[in-house]
Amino acid sequence: MDIKHSTGEVAIASVKGYLWFLCLNIICCLWLVLRVFGGASIPMDAENYTLPLYGIIGFSVINGLMTWRLHDRINEGLYQKCLPAIVLIFGAFWSVIFFHMLNDFKQPTIAMVALVLVLLPATITFYLSAKLLTLFIGPIIATVIVGEIISPLKFTLLQSIAAAIILLVVLSARYILLESYQRTQRSEYEKNLLIKKLLKLANYDTLTGLYNRHSLSEYFTRSTRALRQSKKSLFLIVLDIDFFKQYNDLYGHVEGDKCLIRVSRCIEQSLRKETDAAFRFGGEEFVVLATCDGPSSALSIGKRIQHALAEARIAHKGSTVAPRVTLSLGVAQWHPGMTLEALLEFADKQLYQAKRDGRNRLCWEGKK
Repeated sequence: MDIKHSTGEVAIASVKGYLWFLCLNIICCLWLVLRVFGGASIPMDAENYTLPLYGIIGFSVINGLMTWRLHDRINEGLYQKCLPAIVLIFGAFWSVIFFHMLNDFKQPTIAMVALVLVLLPATITFYLSAKLLTLFIGPIIATVIVGEIISPLKFTLLQSIAAAIILLVVLSARYILLESYQRTQRSEYEKNLLIKKLLKLANYDTLTGLYNRHSLSEYFTRSTRALRQSKKSLFLIVLDIDFFKQYNDLYGHVEGDKCLIRVSRCIEQSLRKETDAAFRFGGEEFVVLATCDGPSSALSIGKRIQHALAEARIAHKGSTVAPRVTLSLGVAQWHPGMTLEALLEFADKQLYQAKRDGRNRLCWEGKK
């Protein structure tokens, strides 16, 4: 139950934690009820305790039932907006109880024990939210201070020191819990960041940002499975930069890398986001997997890539085909039962045919 206020502060760590807090409220109240009505030697006026004690028990039960029934929708419901008021009511109930306890007891031992039993669970439950913790503890601490001002003779120095120590323990406990939580969150963030980096290294080409050869097999498997309930077809396009060795020899490998990046951008911008994917297969060779209605759609993708590359006008003085960088493309259609290796082999045949026919062209089933 990650409840957030307008400041974005997380109020409660979990539904279980809040239910645990409510149960401890009930247990502590029942313990005090036995003290009040069980003939304890310490003087306690039952009339001063009946309403707040039973009020906490009833209020805790109602809150517990609401939280248990609404925990799936607790983040979006009205209950989270009412939570600060609910916590303040709990604090007010307990402040009334402690006011009478500190005034009735000749010795503060029971009051101090009860104070610890109430404040520590609240600290553990609300440590992520300074606002909620303050709303709960504030009325109780105010009661102790007001009690010392109103009845200074009933409050001993030992009692004041004990109350100050308890408050210090509560604050230090919250600090330790919050520090541990933040450290855990940082560790989790760093772990997730590392996982993302490793996944990117495993699935993406570091130079061009396209999928790499390793991820081609997985994408092919997913695509063929999806086609079982579809009337569409899967096409593989192999693309090879014409005379790329001459480009590297003429311009250098740094410019060659820049060329690969620009070509990959031309390929990316020519694809449809939901149905197509581009891969750097190795060196100057790229692969596109596209789910299309038919061959004409697949051929259109190849032509769009060629057009985008022509618009990029990447100079290539070492090419005998054109004064700019061009591509040769081979297209193959997948049929049920065909492996990725077989599909790549068929597309490669079309690519080699395009090269034999003069490069800077697209071949499909041996036709230009």
